[in-house]
Amino acid sequence: MLPPIALADSPPTTNLSEAIVPPARLPDWQPIFQGVALLQVTATRPRPLRLHVARIDSQAAGIDFLVTPANGKAPKDVGARSTSEFLAEFHCQVAINGSVFDTFAEHRGDPMDVLGLSLSRGHRYSKPNHWDALLIGADRRAWIARSPVDSRKAWNGLSGYHALLTGGVNRGDTTARHPRTAVGVSREGRYLYLLVADGRQPGYSEGLSTAETAAWLKRLGAHDGLNLDGGGSTTLVIAGAGQLPVIVNRPSGPPPGSERRVANHLCVYARRLPENSGAQSSQP
Repeated sequence: MLPPIALADSPPTTNLSEAIVPPARLPDWQPIFQGVALLQVTATRPRPLRLHVARIDSQAAGIDFLVTPANGKAPKDVGARSTSEFLAEFHCQVAINGSVFDTFAEHRGDPMDVLGLSLSRGHRYSKPNHWDALLIGADRRAWIARSPVDSRKAWNGLSGYHALLTGGVNRGDTTARHPRTAVGVSREGRYLYLLVADGRQPGYSEGLSTAETAAWLKRLGAHDGLNLDGGGSTTLVIAGAGQLPVIVNRPSGPPPGSERRVANHLCVYARRLPENSGAQSSQP
């Protein structure tokens, strides 16, 4: 990895030498499904970092999205699921954790409320609050909506915290580093970036600040970005052989590697790559 490069629109910081900002050249994107490519970064200086990003071409054939559906007449908004449980239950190819929630769950199916917007294929079962949201239209194009969120044109949507990248401008700060789950959207809304950064694991990965997260999203190709629930919730899962869930990152646990059950998720449906396709993906 090349030496850190300070981005002009990054917020000022007194510890820039400790910031992990994107290098001039990124690793190659590796196609994993039709319309879906994965990029993975390992850094050791100025501190350890493991970062994973799925890039979704929303207009590729077979791509579709789903936010966790409501639980009907059962208590609260949804029943708790880990990201792996969600991917397996809804037979999707990529999934990440989503919004902040009201309480920790001990068992699968424990009742949970989403804090903020949760909209699943036209059914809004949790209202927006003061946070911003990722919205996806019926045409599968995505955008980041600022609070107060108007979700009337959206088909799927979920709240995060506040937008950390708006119009290409980094709105993050450098006050704390944690495991991060974030989403980024390209200028025209075609490409969706699902980013997870492991953290709270000394010697393995120490996490990112929101300013660093925004800088990475921008370098990857995002014009707008949103911080989702992070910490022990941060998880990216893909479908492996036989549709078995494969955890791409290493959730912070405890113990490290163990998943947390959360309220809602974002799922991506995609077609398998043709066998022996030899597909390659270039730099953005």
